Amino acid sequence: MGEAHGVALRFGAPGLAAVALLVWLGGARGLGSFLLLAAIVAGAVRLIETVGLAAEGRGDRFAVVMCAAGLMCLVAAGAAHVPLLAVGLLACSAVELLGAAAPTEPVSEPVELLEAPVSRAA
Repeated sequence: MGEAHGVALRFGAPGLAAVALLVWLGGARGLGSFLLLAAIVAGAVRLIETVGLAAEGRGDRFAVVMCAAGLMCLVAAGAAHVPLLAVGLLACSAVELLGAAAPTEPVSEPVELLEAPVSRAA
Protein backbone atom coordinates (compact mmCIF):
# COMPACT_ATOMS: atom_id res chain seq x y z
CA MET A 1 0.00 0.00 0.00
CA GLY A 2 1.40 3.37 -1.00
CA GLU A 3 1.66 6.42 1.17
CA ALA A 4 -1.07 8.27 -0.74
CA HIS A 5 -3.44 5.33 -0.29
CA GLY A 6 -2.77 5.26 3.46
CA VAL A 7 -3.36 8.99 3.79
CA ALA A 8 -6.61 8.72 1.82
CA LEU A 9 -7.82 5.93 4.11
CA ARG A 10 -6.80 7.79 7.26
CA PHE A 11 -8.33 11.16 6.35
CA GLY A 12 -11.20 10.06 4.08
CA ALA A 13 -13.85 9.71 6.78
CA PRO A 14 -12.90 12.84 8.75
CA GLY A 15 -12.72 14.85 5.52
CA LEU A 16 -16.12 13.66 4.34
CA ALA A 17 -17.59 14.26 7.79
CA ALA A 18 -16.22 17.82 7.86
CA VAL A 19 -17.60 18.54 4.39
CA ALA A 20 -20.96 17.01 5.38
CA LEU A 21 -21.06 19.23 8.46
CA LEU A 22 -20.25 22.35 6.44
CA VAL A 23 -22.82 21.50 3.77
CA TRP A 24 -25.43 20.74 6.44
CA LEU A 25 -24.71 24.05 8.20
CA GLY A 26 -25.03 25.77 4.82
CA GLY A 27 -28.59 24.53 4.47
CA ALA A 28 -28.26 21.62 2.04
CA ARG A 29 -29.42 18.95 4.46
CA GLY A 30 -30.03 16.27 1.81
CA LEU A 31 -26.49 16.52 0.43
CA GLY A 32 -25.15 16.65 3.98
CA SER A 33 -26.91 13.40 4.83
CA PHE A 34 -25.55 11.75 1.69
CA LEU A 35 -22.00 12.87 2.51
CA LEU A 36 -22.46 11.63 6.05
CA LEU A 37 -23.40 8.19 4.72
CA ALA A 38 -20.27 8.23 2.55
CA ALA A 39 -18.24 9.14 5.64
CA ILE A 40 -19.75 6.16 7.48
CA VAL A 41 -18.62 3.84 4.68
CA ALA A 42 -15.14 5.39 4.67
CA GLY A 43 -14.95 5.05 8.45
CA ALA A 44 -15.94 1.38 8.25
CA VAL A 45 -13.24 0.73 5.65
CA ARG A 46 -10.69 2.46 7.86
CA LEU A 47 -11.78 0.40 10.87
CA ILE A 48 -11.47 -2.86 8.93
CA GLU A 49 -7.98 -1.89 7.76
CA THR A 50 -6.91 -0.85 11.27
CA VAL A 51 -8.18 -4.09 12.80
CA GLY A 52 -6.35 -6.07 10.12
CA LEU A 53 -3.08 -4.25 10.81
CA ALA A 54 -3.47 -4.79 14.55
CA ALA A 55 -4.20 -8.50 14.01
CA GLU A 56 -1.02 -8.85 11.95
CA GLY A 57 1.00 -7.11 14.62
CA ARG A 58 1.77 -4.10 12.42
CA GLY A 59 -0.74 -1.79 14.08
CA ASP A 60 -1.75 -0.50 17.45
CA ARG A 61 -4.84 -1.42 19.45
CA PHE A 62 -5.24 2.22 20.49
CA ALA A 63 -5.86 3.11 16.83
CA VAL A 64 -8.53 0.40 16.65
CA VAL A 65 -10.33 1.83 19.68
CA MET A 66 -10.20 5.37 18.28
CA CYS A 67 -11.45 4.23 14.85
CA ALA A 68 -14.32 2.33 16.46
CA ALA A 69 -15.28 5.29 18.65
CA GLY A 70 -15.16 7.60 15.63
CA LEU A 71 -17.34 5.25 13.61
CA MET A 72 -19.85 5.13 16.48
CA CYS A 73 -20.00 8.95 16.40
CA LEU A 74 -20.66 8.86 12.65
CA VAL A 75 -23.39 6.25 12.97
CA ALA A 76 -25.00 8.24 15.79
CA ALA A 77 -24.87 11.38 13.62
CA GLY A 78 -26.50 9.52 10.74
CA ALA A 79 -29.16 7.89 12.90
CA ALA A 80 -30.10 11.16 14.60
CA HIS A 81 -29.86 13.15 11.35
CA VAL A 82 -27.58 15.60 13.14
CA PRO A 83 -24.22 15.85 11.36
CA LEU A 84 -22.96 18.00 14.23
CA LEU A 85 -22.35 14.74 16.11
CA ALA A 86 -19.68 13.94 13.51
CA VAL A 87 -17.39 16.28 15.43
CA GLY A 88 -16.78 13.25 17.66
CA LEU A 89 -15.04 11.54 14.72
CA LEU A 90 -12.82 14.57 14.25
CA ALA A 91 -11.90 14.46 17.94
CA CYS A 92 -11.19 10.71 17.79
CA SER A 93 -9.01 11.19 14.71
CA ALA A 94 -7.06 13.94 16.47
CA VAL A 95 -6.54 11.79 19.57
CA GLU A 96 -5.42 8.88 17.37
CA LEU A 97 -2.86 11.08 15.62
CA LEU A 98 -1.60 12.39 18.96
CA GLY A 99 -1.31 8.83 20.25
CA ALA A 100 0.63 7.79 17.15
CA ALA A 101 3.03 10.71 17.58
CA ALA A 102 3.82 9.84 21.20
CA PRO A 103 7.15 8.05 21.62
CA THR A 104 6.78 4.39 22.51
CA GLU A 105 10.41 3.78 23.45
CA PRO A 106 12.47 5.56 26.08
CA VAL A 107 14.08 8.74 24.85
CA SER A 108 17.42 8.04 26.49
CA GLU A 109 19.42 5.03 27.50
CA PRO A 110 19.20 3.82 31.10
CA VAL A 111 21.85 5.28 33.37
CA GLU A 112 24.15 2.99 35.31
CA LEU A 113 24.83 4.02 38.87
CA LEU A 114 28.34 3.38 40.08
CA GLU A 115 29.14 2.87 43.70
CA ALA A 116 31.51 5.35 45.27
CA PRO A 117 34.81 3.85 46.46
CA VAL A 118 34.94 3.33 50.20
CA SER A 119 38.08 4.63 51.91
CA ARG A 120 39.42 2.63 54.84
CA ALA A 121 41.33 5.30 56.70
CA ALA A 122 41.74 4.51 60.34
